Amino acid sequence: RQSPGGSPEWVSLISYPRGTVEDYGTAVKGRAKISRDNSRSEAYLSLRSLQAQDSARYFCAVPRG
Repeated sequence: RQSPGGSPEWVSLISYPRGTVEDYGTAVKGRAKISRDNSRSEAYLSLRSLQAQDSARYFCAVPRG
């Protein structure tokens, strides 16, 4: 994610293909949940107990290769 005028901040990852490995950045740990639906080629990130610093643009990235 990236706040206006801020640097990018890593939020979360989920493993492929099973999604058995999840990891979260310090700022969202305990408040975030990541999941995936391979049949739809979609990933989902939910965040609860929102805070002012959660106001940001969130990006999704997929490794190639």
